Amino acid sequence: MQLREKLEYSTKQELLDQARSFELKKCSRLRKEQLIDRIVTCFCSEEMLRSRLACLTKEQMDLYRKACISPTAVSVNQVMDAIQLNRYWLGYFEEPTDNLCVFDDVADAFRKIDDEAFKKENSRKGWMMKCVCFFINYYGIAPVEVIYEMYKQKIKCSLDEMVSILEGMPMDIIESCIFSMDMIGIQDWPMDSPLYSKNGLLIHIPLLESKEFGYLLRQQAEKDFFVPSEKIIDEICRSGYEVSSLAYQKLESFIRKRFSLNYEQAVSLCLQIWANSYDGNSPTDILNHLSEANISFSSDKILNEFVGLLMNAYNSTRLKENRGHKPDELSKDVFKGGMPTIVPASSNAAAMLREAEPQLHAMGFPVDVNGGADTIQTSFYPNGLNGQAVNMEKKIYPNDPCPCGSGKKYKKCCGKFK
Repeated sequence: MQLREKLEYSTKQELLDQARSFELKKCSRLRKEQLIDRIVTCFCSEEMLRSRLACLTKEQMDLYRKACISPTAVSVNQVMDAIQLNRYWLGYFEEPTDNLCVFDDVADAFRKIDDEAFKKENSRKGWMMKCVCFFINYYGIAPVEVIYEMYKQKIKCSLDEMVSILEGMPMDIIESCIFSMDMIGIQDWPMDSPLYSKNGLLIHIPLLESKEFGYLLRQQAEKDFFVPSEKIIDEICRSGYEVSSLAYQKLESFIRKRFSLNYEQAVSLCLQIWANSYDGNSPTDILNHLSEANISFSSDKILNEFVGLLMNAYNSTRLKENRGHKPDELSKDVFKGGMPTIVPASSNAAAMLREAEPQLHAMGFPVDVNGGADTIQTSFYPNGLNGQAVNMEKKIYPNDPCPCGSGKKYKKCCGKFK
């Protein structure tokens, strides 16, 4: 498959946006076919392809080389890398196998630049990409000196050399730029602040394009930056979460043993728990997910054990608001205003929480079992339909089946009108 075949499915506006990101001029009057030709020619040029491929991490490059030879199956630990290759136009997913493939014309162009000089450049920029990945997800804004603390663990160079490497990477890939403090209006920031930098601040550009920038600064306040080890950077960039964390190792082991899930399923659930915690969502969401997946607990003891492991995992999740620190690495006043109240979204989750409520309270998590429920009037006929009806109140939760019999969840049916 050629790259142009993929682009033919794009609208002209999408192609114009891409041409603009490649800094191609005088494209607006071109017909769609002409526009595709210009984009493909630009993308497959030695300069363009070299600048983009050099930014691949070691794992992405290993996967890319295999896919250049033949369609390659993607394991659970390679999913994120494969998605990035697809996002960068360096690969695509074959149907119906979902194997990763490389466009023929892109693979041909790659073979022409794959020399020792390229491999050296890829080693330096690939590691920088991992540092940028951690920066985007766990800092958002940071002094370049902090980025250098990460980078120099693997690549020995000066701060100026690192900045030069960073500034030479495509903007649409790193999505970040270095600003002096006066450029963003914080030139009077205290010199003893963790955010202060005389060399500039690296900022994730989407933060400046939204209202999140000021909010993030307020949340991060004066917390110090957590500088991860080379191992942690590798793990989080490869797997999406900190696999070596003791809390997550115990959780994965429990999931495989008690839920009878295989390794890939257990890792996927751990990643979901990390993401749920990272996004600030309630642990109840995980209990609701298990309930909807028909995963149940064989005893109250097993339920309580899982809830304890889940809470430990939540406290062991690195957060952007904490500048990469886990909640349990900071003082207990991280949760200003107290722990979030856990509210169930289904009857099954409510039943689980009732059993686990004493343990959750002991850990500082308030529980409101009825907080997410509506009270409805219902009738039943203990002596059959010809007998007298007995009216009663019933609690119904957002993810319960709607009592109207539509087959939809309550929150998507009658619950919408409450």
